[in-house]
Amino acid sequence: MPHARFERLEPDRRERLLVAAAREFSLVGFEPASLGRIAEQAGFSKPGLYYYFEDKADLYATVVRAAWERLSPQRRLEPESLSRDDFWPALAAFHLASYEGSLREPWLLAAWKLAYHPPREPAASGAVTEVFATARAFLKAFLRRGQEMGVVRTDLPEELLIALLTGVDNAADHWLVDHWEAIGPEEIARLSRCVFDAMRTLVSPQASERGA
Repeated sequence: MPHARFERLEPDRRERLLVAAAREFSLVGFEPASLGRIAEQAGFSKPGLYYYFEDKADLYATVVRAAWERLSPQRRLEPESLSRDDFWPALAAFHLASYEGSLREPWLLAAWKLAYHPPREPAASGAVTEVFATARAFLKAFLRRGQEMGVVRTDLPEELLIALLTGVDNAADHWLVDHWEAIGPEEIARLSRCVFDAMRTLVSPQASERGA
């Protein structure tokens, strides 16, 4: 975890540091990443980085966690507040908003790439594991709420349902971050909607009826 003084940095300086670090890590990878280049791009001195972070792994983990906080569904979507009518529209809006957020703030896309190409360094990759575990917990709560309202199938074990959804979503995310620059924002939005429709179809009660 970063030192508490990092949180006390002026917001614009904190943002510059996160942006510079996300770009460096995503462009060259964790091992070749240079704290000197990150510091220079962010307007810090290299020794100054150690005033805020324990080491390079701590900075990497901070970038991943900060990106998750920026895009986290828990900030805008509470499963218990959803009704049968707005359950799927709310999730669809969030799914698209994650992509749109990365279009507005490219450093989020860079951080997103980090999550799908984590380093072997345990202190750095642990943040990625933590973020995915948090997302999985949210998805579990969301599916349970959907089952309560009859909009999510109940004929499959909960862990299998989660594995199916995360498998589709992770595969799509992984593909998109690797092809982002080539396909453009309109195609990204279209693919996001297509992927979401596939996920909804996969876990809908109608899917279980078709298989009966």
